[in-house]
Amino acid sequence: MKRIPVDTTRLRILAAGQPAPATNPDGSARLNRAGQALTNVPVLVLAEGGRPESVNVRVPSPVPTLDDLAPLRFTGLVAWHWTLDNGRSGVSLTAEAVHVGETTKASGGAGSR
Repeated sequence: MKRIPVDTTRLRILAAGQPAPATNPDGSARLNRAGQALTNVPVLVLAEGGRPESVNVRVPSPVPTLDDLAPLRFTGLVAWHWTLDNGRSGVSLTAEAVHVGETTKASGGAGSR
């Protein structure tokens, strides 16, 4: 799979619900390559001039409790393209960590009017 770094400087990312453990189809915890349990963080992504998108970002656990619509910042955010044997494909987002609050002026202004 190819890792595609995501530049978030022109995006506004908001919490869209509470984090939940990421699981495999058999119900077991999904782990990253380092053996850490992963958590799905539901977010709303707002890009200047675009439509809001609701996505999940997987990050290593633990993840703090998030207030609805709290501004978030991800470190090491990457997109992964995946394809299954049955022909289904898509893109998954993973990050090294999630932080509550915006820290750059660029991310604070994107998408707001």
